[in-house]
Amino acid sequence: MLNALGITVIFLIVIFMEVPGLIKKKKIKEVVVFFILVAIGYTLNLLVAFDVKITATNKLIEMLMKPIEKIWGK
Repeated sequence: MLNALGITVIFLIVIFMEVPGLIKKKKIKEVVVFFILVAIGYTLNLLVAFDVKITATNKLIEMLMKPIEKIWGK
């Protein structure tokens, strides 16, 4: 449980350090992508902290990133 609290605190610190600058520069797309990636990272870190076996995360990440790539890809 203490691991989850530590992970949450670290992620909140990163969010509060990065997001205000992006919002000030009016980079809304970057904020959206940032939150998607943070949510994925946060979820995976919590699963590891609670000793949940994670397999083939790269396939999950690919599945989640394909729509983003289609929207903002070149």
